[in-house]
Amino acid sequence: MKEILFEDLKKGDRIKHSHLGSSPLVTGIIKESPRQGRGLKQTILVDVKGSEVGMFDEIGSIYSNQIAAVKRDGEWYRVDQKRLNPMNVFPNKMLAYLNDGPAELITFGS
Repeated sequence: MKEILFEDLKKGDRIKHSHLGSSPLVTGIIKESPRQGRGLKQTILVDVKGSEVGMFDEIGSIYSNQIAAVKRDGEWYRVDQKRLNPMNVFPNKMLAYLNDGPAELITFGS
């Protein structure tokens, strides 16, 4: 799977994240840019699609380290989080599932 830098995310991007602690990952739409002046935000406002896993859809803040993938040009890209605080990076177990998981994880919610 191709990668995209975290700082290249922008408002309106469709993402997969683990904010609800669910597996499979849940889709969301970024409502604000992760860039903040010279740095990057630790939390980002996202329209979370919780109905995909039986919860409510809502808009709220999620931690930037919970974003696993972004959809660009009809294709899902893994989000490279190397520039984030190393103590807060996305759990390796979930990243492995993203890479090796079922095909519907990547194509779901097109």
